[in-house]
Amino acid sequence: MDVNELDLAMTVAAATAPAELRGLARDEVKLLVLDAFRQSISHTQVTHIADYLLPGDLVVVNNSAMIPGRLHAIAKEQPLVLHLAGKLGDGMVLIERRTPLGEPDWNNFEPGDRIALTDNQHAVVSFGEVVRRFHPRSRLWLIHTEEDWYQLASSVGQPIHYGYVTRSYPMRTYQTIFGSHPGSVEMPSASRPFSLEIMAQLRHNGVEFSGITLHTSVSSHEVSGSWDDHPVIPEWFEVPQLTACRVTAAHRQGRRVIALGTTVVRALESVYDKHHRCVQPASGWTDRLITPGDPPRVVNGLITGLHDNFTSHLAMLYAFVSPEFLKEAYREASARHYLWHEFGDLCLIASNQAEDRLEGGKRRE
Repeated sequence: MDVNELDLAMTVAAATAPAELRGLARDEVKLLVLDAFRQSISHTQVTHIADYLLPGDLVVVNNSAMIPGRLHAIAKEQPLVLHLAGKLGDGMVLIERRTPLGEPDWNNFEPGDRIALTDNQHAVVSFGEVVRRFHPRSRLWLIHTEEDWYQLASSVGQPIHYGYVTRSYPMRTYQTIFGSHPGSVEMPSASRPFSLEIMAQLRHNGVEFSGITLHTSVSSHEVSGSWDDHPVIPEWFEVPQLTACRVTAAHRQGRRVIALGTTVVRALESVYDKHHRCVQPASGWTDRLITPGDPPRVVNGLITGLHDNFTSHLAMLYAFVSPEFLKEAYREASARHYLWHEFGDLCLIASNQAEDRLEGGKRRE
């Protein structure tokens, strides 16, 4: 797949504030529904998602909760903003370098540079030492820290947010009803519009649920150059025994396995055993990148947000539907004033055709 195919060639609008500050309940955001088999496009609200999920569907959710991963620091007497991007064991973290205003910062650190982490009163609370750059085309750096910066973040950090969001919002704004395992630095945002009322309705209709954990890294790195040299950030995940059994059973019975979020796709596809044609319980780090050249084998439906140009998330969607069909759907969504990004609207990609359910089902183009 050529990276240029990730150019949507259209103008999209970002959600600048949470739905509840735009006069909506969380579950009243728009829902774009794509039937990959029939090549049909429908428009509704998340409150009506039960009309599109079937009895026996297994929806797998990410139970990771967001932590405040935006930190203030000083390096070489200059203030910086750092975004936590990954906890790689005791005393080792990945951070993304940003300017004091939160803009991308491509300036270099040198190995051995000291970084002082500060609190809201600018007092130093911990030190770290630069080990190396994570990837030549990346703003991420590997840092050895004196204390656990992921733990310190709960008292000195703020939620990560980007320029299209008008201001910083409290942590509760970024939590989902499934979040019970803190560790993500960005919200598993596909889950945000789901409410207890929707969950009750879906369970009443015979839809089943199960959980995985995947702690998200930063999503701000865009794709450029070759896919073979794309800086994929490792993320920690766990697929428990119960979920592995439920997914394998649904898969073998021809029932749909629908991922609530791209993080769920990455976790489940990382533990697929192609020899035994099952999902294995496991935990660890994944750098799995789902693309049309390496498509999903377990998940055959996806509920996700609307994704930007030149991102690996958009490439994953092309593994479920053709680029032409997705671009057509996105053009309709843009014309109907759908909103992109973490506080925006949702998209459901699934097929009601039994023959289109994996394993080995081919994407219809």
